[in-house]
Amino acid sequence: MKPISKQWRNCSRGCALLVLVTLVACQPIKTANSDLHTGKFASPKTLTKIPNVKTISGLVMLAEAKLASDDAKTAVSLYLEAAKQSRNPQVAERAAFLARQAGTSDQIEEALSRWQEIDPNSLGLDEATIIYAAEHDQPDLLQSSLTKLVNSEADYRAHWLASFWLGLPKEKQQNSLKIMARVARDSINGSLAMVVAEAKNRIDSSSGTEWLDAWIELRSPPANVVLFRSRLELPERRRAIDYLERFIEIDQDVNIRAQLARWHALEGDSEKALTILRSLIEDDKSRHQDLLTLSILELRSGGLDAAERHLKALLASEQYRSDAYYYLGELALKEELHNLAIDRFLRVDKGELIIEARKQLASLALKNNDSKQADRWFSESRLLFPNFELQLNIAEAQFRTANNRAVEAIPQLTEALSRDPESIEILYTRALAFEQLDNIDAAEKDLRKILELKPNDPDALNALGYTLADRTDRYDEALVLIKAALLQKPESAAILDSMGWVLLKLGQLESAESYFTKAWGKSRDHEIAAHYGELLWLLGRPEDAREIWRIGYESNPESDKIRRTMKRLTNS
Repeated sequence: MKPISKQWRNCSRGCALLVLVTLVACQPIKTANSDLHTGKFASPKTLTKIPNVKTISGLVMLAEAKLASDDAKTAVSLYLEAAKQSRNPQVAERAAFLARQAGTSDQIEEALSRWQEIDPNSLGLDEATIIYAAEHDQPDLLQSSLTKLVNSEADYRAHWLASFWLGLPKEKQQNSLKIMARVARDSINGSLAMVVAEAKNRIDSSSGTEWLDAWIELRSPPANVVLFRSRLELPERRRAIDYLERFIEIDQDVNIRAQLARWHALEGDSEKALTILRSLIEDDKSRHQDLLTLSILELRSGGLDAAERHLKALLASEQYRSDAYYYLGELALKEELHNLAIDRFLRVDKGELIIEARKQLASLALKNNDSKQADRWFSESRLLFPNFELQLNIAEAQFRTANNRAVEAIPQLTEALSRDPESIEILYTRALAFEQLDNIDAAEKDLRKILELKPNDPDALNALGYTLADRTDRYDEALVLIKAALLQKPESAAILDSMGWVLLKLGQLESAESYFTKAWGKSRDHEIAAHYGELLWLLGRPEDAREIWRIGYESNPESDKIRRTMKRLTNS
């Protein structure tokens, strides 16, 4: 027997009220017997003696009272009787729910049978029956219920089915998946096919991908299935792009084109992304999400006039208003119109960009040497957006760490961790702050905590490896960590840079060069420039080193990293 949770006991009175509202007040109980027989469940039978209660509402109220006093079995029997006499679908659903939570197998069968008699087309009934059949090893019932669900005209809930399968005990997942795959094989329902593919991949790596390829081969798949199949190629985004490009030759579906554009952008191929998005917007100016993506790409690529035009079009449409104001703020910054930028950032009042806008406001204050105003932007934001208090605290700590105020950030982050002790973001931020304060032991402790919570996390592996390579002489240990990170993210510029750095520290300069070259090809980051330039200097190529430093400095004129490196190596 499964116990009723405290949460359910606490909400029982509210649930009872909802049910009672739908019933005829004080409706007398009918005395006629039911001769129900569905063919799927055993004929219903009363399992507990029912008190002599005169109304359906009385039955329901008594049931909820029994539930509150932890007599769940009697509560289930009372609800079953109320469902039988009222023929009310809500009462039947409540009875089925309670039966599964705290009833016997017979009570569950009776509840489902009753519900089927009262409301045979209920999507909730189909779902409850699927759960029962899977949990009680009834393959025929599971198959018929799944078939009914996926072939119904009702909106098919793929997310629900995925959650249902994940919630099954491990020993029941395999058998249930076989039946799900059998139903999906004979169905045109792409949602079920995606759930099966995902589940198969969880059990046996790429078996789901192969299964879905076979399913697609026999059909003209809808766009959502094609997009899902391409995502199975991640994190190798290049392969995902290749997959979509093959489909584009056959079907110019707008959603596939839009996703292809976004992935080209993430791969750094702005021109291809811009070409696709411009074409999409020209065909349909109501595609506001794509218009926002196009605006950002234009902004990043130097097309400031086009970016401004698109962002103002979004404002006029009242779509993505906060996003539009944020990127218009960035545009104003590029044009060094700081007062206009401030005005636009202050208009960002929805979503995660609230945090980024406040960081920008604080940075602008710091450029004016007004650190108190920078702090005020964060404190005022916490009052304006109390739901974002924790995120703003983290953002402020990140801001302080980035601006050599890590000693102020540590207490903030420690307090945030007391509220969310397993937050990877907070642990990571505090590790960076500790590293800035030369407390390498504490930084290492936070990074290893992340790896306990999320084993083999590539970013944590890289951060720890880089810290050990940069701030200690534990180079061999650092190399192992960075190699592990690189295996998972072989195209990451940051990790490639870390690999080059640890090899430099080990004196393997020629090997280091290939990693730095690849990292530099992916990102003109100032830290990569500092490291790559140092390697070239040590290889006796001072002119090449100075050119790399120059480019890196131009991308980040405030980089202390490049200045310190040049001073250390050139004494200038």
